[in-house]
Amino acid sequence: MNITIDELHEKLVQAAEKIVPSDDAIYFADELIETHIRKCNVSNPLKSGIADLEACLKNIETSITRGIDLPAYVAIDFQSHGPLPYIKQIHDDLEDRSARCGIAMTALTNSQSMHTLHNWVQGLAKRGLVALAVCNGGPAAVVPFNGTKGVFGTNPMAFGLPGEDGAIHCIDMATSEVAYFEVMNAKAEGRQMSEGVAVDGEGNPTTNPSKTLDYSLSKTDPISNLLPLGAGYKGSHLIYFLEMLTSGLIGAKSSPEMSPDFVAEEHGSFLIVFNPKTMGTQNLLRESISETHTKLTQQTPKSGTKIQIPGEGNNNRYAENKDKSVEIDSTLLGRLNKLVE
Repeated sequence: MNITIDELHEKLVQAAEKIVPSDDAIYFADELIETHIRKCNVSNPLKSGIADLEACLKNIETSITRGIDLPAYVAIDFQSHGPLPYIKQIHDDLEDRSARCGIAMTALTNSQSMHTLHNWVQGLAKRGLVALAVCNGGPAAVVPFNGTKGVFGTNPMAFGLPGEDGAIHCIDMATSEVAYFEVMNAKAEGRQMSEGVAVDGEGNPTTNPSKTLDYSLSKTDPISNLLPLGAGYKGSHLIYFLEMLTSGLIGAKSSPEMSPDFVAEEHGSFLIVFNPKTMGTQNLLRESISETHTKLTQQTPKSGTKIQIPGEGNNNRYAENKDKSVEIDSTLLGRLNKLVE
């Protein structure tokens, strides 16, 4: 069913105001709706946002806490809250710290995880900042190079860059060849996957989702044998590095240390922000982005294809749909309505 953006915004604000101040609730609703419009063809950010609201209200008697708090770094324990309703507080804090230090980092632990990383870099890019977000996508989803069994998480990452005239350039992607939900969707829909994205239990390429899923340890969160980005050792080593950044370094667990079933609180995440203004490179960055985009658009693409600027697709999608109604599953809308009762 469809709902107007104004009606959806009002419901999200009303629910979030039970958790955070009104200004924060409005920012949360603005960023969530924009992300949903930008990403709705490949994921469902609205579903993740509503789940975060539910988790916050379920754990409303506990408060998120800060651990290590340095000039350019803060670690936040979310006490099982969903992180997204606190996005304005986190963005404001990162902007303030990076204005003083040039760079700032926030680690997120014991939360409901960052299910759509685009949310987290989008608002920062609109502030003229450069942002990098990474979340541990484990457990047991991606095989190591030459492996036969999923060990690593899909470990998604996102970046956001400010563009000209208020435009932003944001990319949100798994560092496996495909995201975990894609193999699960393929199995549920009884279809084959693309070639070169997964292997079977002997390490051989397969397009059959059933051959890449192992339910022996968990009936709800099977091991999957997805291939790392590029399907070679470089992608495998990149995923390994992201495992370390999103686990012990910030006080969370690596994918091999996690429970067989998906436990959201075990998945560590972080945000790093660079402030070009404080770094004295604001104009240089703008010139680099402009020159690079010019070279990309001037190159002759392969026949029948188009060279895209990073983020161009979701920028166009947002421009075309930002004033239209939003399609939402009736069950999901019912969950949102329950939160505003």
